[in-house]
Amino acid sequence: MLPAAKHLPRRNSAGGVMLTLAILLLAGVAFSGCQQQSASPSEPSPRIIVGNSVASDFNVLAETTWAEFLTVFQARRGCIGDVRLEAAHSLDSRAAYDPETATVTVRVPGTPAMLKSALVHEWAHHVEFQCDEHRGMRPVFLAAQGLDPDTPWRPGTALTTAEDHLWQEMPSELYAEAAIVAVLGRRPIPTLARVKAAAVDVVKAWAEGGTQP
Repeated sequence: MLPAAKHLPRRNSAGGVMLTLAILLLAGVAFSGCQQQSASPSEPSPRIIVGNSVASDFNVLAETTWAEFLTVFQARRGCIGDVRLEAAHSLDSRAAYDPETATVTVRVPGTPAMLKSALVHEWAHHVEFQCDEHRGMRPVFLAAQGLDPDTPWRPGTALTTAEDHLWQEMPSELYAEAAIVAVLGRRPIPTLARVKAAAVDVVKAWAEGGTQP
């Protein structure tokens, strides 16, 4: 225990002040260092885990498109998570997403426009399944599409086996098509799904961290 200040010789008072200042300065530096060490590191960016079925040129296209996708969905990176990518020469549709394994499978070969469109569409489904916040966007999207707020987001029919007339009306699929416009600027491969500009604005706004355009 240090003696009381009144017992210290007067000639040492200046030195005591300097010592106190030095201790406070060192304590401040140490506290700052502790703050820096305790700060949580930034979350890693979601990745594509590429399977052996993906050719090198498709891999390059996928990585480039993924960067574009994350640029638009930048505010949702924390919940997106990694996604697997596989290619198949035989598939019932142009592409499919398996939420249980977070795997996108794309039918090859295909034109760059077709492949990019398929990737973004299925990645939009990946976000849909991975991000709990996505549910908050759905009523706004339905309203922008002019649909009844009670419209089921996705009927029980599996995505890969849905009939054409059901597919083009399914809100989940309309959202994925809207995501293509949000990321690529347009839909390079026309489909029967009619996506309204207001619905695209909703997807963009949500991807950027909001709930409404």
